[in-house]
Amino acid sequence: MFDFIVVAAAFVPVVRENATILRLLRLARVLRAVRMFPQVRVILHAAWKSLPGALSFLVVGALVLYIYAMLGWILFADALPEHYGSLGRACLTLFFLMALDGLGDMVREGLEVSRWTALYFGSYVLVSSFLLVNLLIGVVITSLEDARASERPQPTAQTPEPSEPSEPDEIRQRIAELRRALEALEAAVESRGPDSGRSEPRTDHADAIEARSGPA
Repeated sequence: MFDFIVVAAAFVPVVRENATILRLLRLARVLRAVRMFPQVRVILHAAWKSLPGALSFLVVGALVLYIYAMLGWILFADALPEHYGSLGRACLTLFFLMALDGLGDMVREGLEVSRWTALYFGSYVLVSSFLLVNLLIGVVITSLEDARASERPQPTAQTPEPSEPSEPDEIRQRIAELRRALEALEAAVESRGPDSGRSEPRTDHADAIEARSGPA
């Protein structure tokens, strides 16, 4: 359908001049290959989720760059005009210093002006090249872990099967049954009374005598 629209747009008088842009958009079909590579999909998903954190990083980095550029412009505008002659040059110089490009030469030139410039460059490199970059790496890694967790199949909820009673439970049940049987036996003995308990031995003795004295 998209190819048909691109080809048909070449015959429309108004859109004919911009048909080349539509043809270039056909290159976006390469992104369909992401479906065949789950790892690539995870990386793209992580890049998308890391955009808010990356934007926050850019804001903080711009503030740090502006503060140090203003300080450098005030301190080194006369001594180092090729690097700090204006605020724009100072920002460009500090942007290259963020990648530690030409740091040694810049420190040597700064030490010729004052020894306190080592504190200026050292604090800037510590904040920009180490702290902010590591924060950006942490944001990307966190987004990558979230993307991997979202790509994992979620376990389906299953009803727990009734567990078989364990050995201690069986022992407790048997003890309870024995108690009930013992209580029932005690209740039966108490219901007979003392007279019935005494007559039983006599009856048994009489039966034994009759059995012995039976017909020969």
